[in-house]
Amino acid sequence: MNVFFQGYSALRGDKGTPQSGAETVHKLCDRVQNSTLLEDRRAAVMGLKGLARDWKLEVGTKGMPVLINVLRNDRMDVDIVKATVETLNVLCTLDTPNKGGADDPNDLGVMFTEIYTKDPANVTLLLDILEEVDFYVRFNTVQLLSTLLQNTGARLQDCILTSPLGISRLIDLLDDRREIIRNEGLLLLIGLTQNNADIQKIIAFENAFERLLGIILEEGATDGGIIVQDCLQLTHNLLKYNVSNQNLFRETSCIQRIPSLLTVRTMLPDRSTPVDIPLSHESIVWADQKIVNAVLVLELVRILAAPKNPSAAVNQNVMNHAKIVPVLIEIGLSARIPVKVKTQALYALGDVVRGHKANQDLTARSTIPATSAERRNAPPVPTVLYLIQLALNGGEFPLRAAAAYVFECYVYNNADAQLAVLSTLTPPPPDNPNAQSTDKPESAGSLLISSILDRDVSRKDPFATWFAATLLSHILHGNSQCQQWALATKLDDDEESISLLHRCMFALFNASSEGSDVRISIGILSLLCIWVHECPEAVKELLTEGSNIQFLVAQINQSSVNPLLQGVAAFLLGLLYEYNDDSEPEFTRANLQSLVTSRIGADVYVSRMERLRESKELNNTSQHILKKETAIGPDGQPEVFFDSMFVDLFKTSHDAIAKAITTVTPRGSPPKKKVAQADESVVQSYKDIIAKQEKELTKLREAVPILEAQVAEQATAYTQQIESLQRTIQNLQNALSEQSSKYAELESEQEDLLVCLADQDTQLQKYRERLKAHGEVIEDEDEEEDEDGDGDGNGEEETEETHREPDVNGVKEQGQPVAERDASSLFAGQNGTYDNFL
Repeated sequence: MNVFFQGYSALRGDKGTPQSGAETVHKLCDRVQNSTLLEDRRAAVMGLKGLARDWKLEVGTKGMPVLINVLRNDRMDVDIVKATVETLNVLCTLDTPNKGGADDPNDLGVMFTEIYTKDPANVTLLLDILEEVDFYVRFNTVQLLSTLLQNTGARLQDCILTSPLGISRLIDLLDDRREIIRNEGLLLLIGLTQNNADIQKIIAFENAFERLLGIILEEGATDGGIIVQDCLQLTHNLLKYNVSNQNLFRETSCIQRIPSLLTVRTMLPDRSTPVDIPLSHESIVWADQKIVNAVLVLELVRILAAPKNPSAAVNQNVMNHAKIVPVLIEIGLSARIPVKVKTQALYALGDVVRGHKANQDLTARSTIPATSAERRNAPPVPTVLYLIQLALNGGEFPLRAAAAYVFECYVYNNADAQLAVLSTLTPPPPDNPNAQSTDKPESAGSLLISSILDRDVSRKDPFATWFAATLLSHILHGNSQCQQWALATKLDDDEESISLLHRCMFALFNASSEGSDVRISIGILSLLCIWVHECPEAVKELLTEGSNIQFLVAQINQSSVNPLLQGVAAFLLGLLYEYNDDSEPEFTRANLQSLVTSRIGADVYVSRMERLRESKELNNTSQHILKKETAIGPDGQPEVFFDSMFVDLFKTSHDAIAKAITTVTPRGSPPKKKVAQADESVVQSYKDIIAKQEKELTKLREAVPILEAQVAEQATAYTQQIESLQRTIQNLQNALSEQSSKYAELESEQEDLLVCLADQDTQLQKYRERLKAHGEVIEDEDEEEDEDGDGDGNGEEETEETHREPDVNGVKEQGQPVAERDASSLFAGQNGTYDNFL
């Protein structure tokens, strides 16, 4: 009541007359600044708090310095600190939070935030206040810091970096057992770690990863609530684009704990104790929050294994040892898990196996058991085959795109995997007719070929043909052996069977004549571009049929053809010119160039390529096929037309190809020297050198992740050894300090005892003098020693044996103190003379 009375008195004024808000604020500020009693200052701060919302400008301009002084001088009083922090939070809160107030410099909240954060010491005050354990003080301080971060994030980050213990106090909020404070602290840390590598590093080295993973596991991992989501989001902020933090995450064995985040600890009916079960278990219930948490854990894997991450190879190696690949395969290909989680798991699996031979081999060896009732007795399906089936017939497009991405990563920089899949292009022999399964046997390669060539499949699902052509192009890309093997592949036993290349062209003719979805034609044309790139044999095979060139010219010329299709056809024609070795007389380089300039026109040809280059469909293509912002077309299908590999090839070579095919060589100028006309021995020697260097480079690339892993393991071992030695040194230093303290104490006791002994000797001498004064005859020990010393020397030895010097530590000899023994020996047999004297 006293507080309210004092606040009411301030509003009345001296004579009970009402005051204006500005006058009241001025009076309250004066009372806060000049009152000697803490109670008066507290009441004045409470008054300012009540006026802060309605008189924000007056309280902020006049009261801000006063309130800062309160935080500086009255920190010991919890109530006044709480009221002060609440007042500051009201002053710094945006007036128009829903209208982008943080971008409005005239907003009072922004203005007062800039005033408060102008001096970094003011932010340090708030960080020091976090040491207070009171709930309301901590809670309101964290809220004020969050408000400052929302208004001027970069400025607050700089202020926190100037505080020596600021980050440590913020991290300590994670250990607060009060859930509200811990959650608010997490949100504050999430905001602080956005786009600030310095704060990210400091937080990481404050043992943040172990604390966050501990909270996640304590809350139940994916079964946890919003607190798990916040912990995972903070972990993402600390690791994304921060190589040093990723190294720390790996060296502290946090990667090995990721599989435990993808399990659930629960009680099963047939078990008496809780057990860890996989996310694919039939008893798992997938709530919305569980889906969010699982996706965030899988995104954590993707951050560590991202293709452009400098430490991805080392992280992939650690993930191989941590057996993360089987966990991702089980989650990504399970029928019981939501599509969103499966999609993210497949993308994570692709990143983990991309370019890593051991993980690629592990994927190739794994199998998926049959889950449907009708195929329960069927043998397990190889993972690679299952991925192709999922991409071609997987239902929802995001899941199909993710399965295709895993396959692309599986064959990336893996010639053995490319050849292994390519060797299965021909259909396998039929199964045992007595087997229970009625399904025809399928191989990975034959499934791709049938999806490209089967017209019924193309009509029902254009994306099945598009995915099949895309996956086959990844098998052929950059591998001349695969390009030639596919060229020689015969799908029939007949010797006059049509080659696979011409079959693809025939499928392209059918798709164009039937007016099929443009994705079918674009997919097949993109496949042919990858196939003929740097492969003169494929160029020659394609040029053996004149109808192929006529079709391409028609596609480029006809205005009714889709512009995307025109551009890809023009690019394919340019590749046929670029890699033509003139082995086909009818379509030499000169003939193709003449064909372009006469029947198409150089300007038209270049415009077709430029239009494709500027198209949004080409430029929106991403490495992961389906981006989050991918639009849905009028046909209800995602607007996906190109694969990233084709886009990269087109962007890097279309300018040179267009210039070469449209630039006519003047007559009389010497023709370009062909490689075929050069000395074969020289060419072969260079090829041998290149092949040898490629092998050495491959070996070195394979050795890099192994060596990096060894370095990481040795660094971890050395770090542990250093920590152990440092602990030993610290223990020895503590023991030395303890012994030194004991030694000093003993020395002090020794000095005290020596002083006491000297006092006893002095007192004893006084007693002797007094006894002599009373006529008592006392023989001096000194005289006895002198008499003994006048002898033959035996007395001296006897004295040393019978009259030993007192112990320096004042230890009792023969159970009696020295001074007491001497005194008793002097007065023994004196018939109570000493007692009478006393």
